[in-house]
Amino acid sequence: MKIILSLLMAVFSLSAAPISLDEILLRVKDEHPLSKSIKSLKEAHSSQNRASELNEPLEFLAAGAYAKPDAEKAGYEYSVGLEQNIMHPGAKKGAARSVKYQNESEILELQNDLFLLRQEIKLLYHINCLNQKSTLQYRDSFLAFEKFYEKKKRAYEHGEISKKDLLALQIELDRIRAEYKLYENAVAISRKNLESKTLLPSLREDELSCKDTIPITKELQFNYEDETLLEQSIEKKILTYQSDYERYNASFDSFTLGAAYENELDTDRFVFSLSMPLNFTNSFNEENRAAAMHKKSALMHEKEGVRLQKSSYAEALKKELVQNYENITAYQAMAQKYENELMPLVKGAYELGEGSVMEYLLNQRELTDLKKELIEHYKKYYETLFKLYSVLQTKEEL
Repeated sequence: MKIILSLLMAVFSLSAAPISLDEILLRVKDEHPLSKSIKSLKEAHSSQNRASELNEPLEFLAAGAYAKPDAEKAGYEYSVGLEQNIMHPGAKKGAARSVKYQNESEILELQNDLFLLRQEIKLLYHINCLNQKSTLQYRDSFLAFEKFYEKKKRAYEHGEISKKDLLALQIELDRIRAEYKLYENAVAISRKNLESKTLLPSLREDELSCKDTIPITKELQFNYEDETLLEQSIEKKILTYQSDYERYNASFDSFTLGAAYENELDTDRFVFSLSMPLNFTNSFNEENRAAAMHKKSALMHEKEGVRLQKSSYAEALKKELVQNYENITAYQAMAQKYENELMPLVKGAYELGEGSVMEYLLNQRELTDLKKELIEHYKKYYETLFKLYSVLQTKEEL
């Protein structure tokens, strides 16, 4: 019985284990509607690509007639045959490539959307973890002040402090209690934001690990040369129009071969036919080639613009990231000095009657504000970091 209970406890412990960011991203990869859409579209494109490489199906032709060429002869005539449209090899290859590159571009655009979604999820995960951390810190401060207030309440009952001091402490306790509720609400809201992005109903029951948040770093190395998914998508579109150009550059698009058997009243015959378009009779192919080249040129300019914008924006974000890092280290130093050096002196002076209650409360609030601003600088750091990841599309493990 003890063994069974132990096993049950072990299973329960495993099921209740906090979920990590990597596990959330794996679930998104498998379960998010956008991920499923990409998988289905890949299958559709695979079939479409195979279809574009095949010839058109054979056409069956049949005709019948009643003939009466003279007074002595009358009867039915009929013919049956087959036709096959065959594309010029160059035109067919160009058309197949055009379909293939267009499909690949569409997939890359969706993958880009999924990548950006993943960065949003990473940011919301870090924001929620920071909100949890700040709430726990504030709870500790709230409990410590509540204990301090009870001590001073007893001191008032013994006539050791004034009614004014006790009232000031009571008001401060009420303020801290109300603000603590705001911290709890921030955790709940950031958690809802995370769930709304992942679209994972199962996530509602899971506790976040928060042990895998990215540590802050002043200097990060990024590769500006690697093409993003958006750049790759534009490149596939460029290849699409290059393929269209090759398709319309052929001397003829296709020709049709036919064979038929004709049964007439006075004779039977086999008929063979060949037909093809005379492209030189108008400028249809020439205009299509020109359109393809102009569209290709426009996309090449668009890709260059995206590349330059990526580089420029990334540089600005890198500078912002360094500033965020320096703000964090500065506020950390101030908060530690305030908490470990100044506050013990202020509290000690108040306990000894050498300082006023207002002086103590103002310094306590100043420390709380410093910690709050520190958390906000952490949030700004991660917002900038994941913007950089989105712009340069790096740090993607899955």
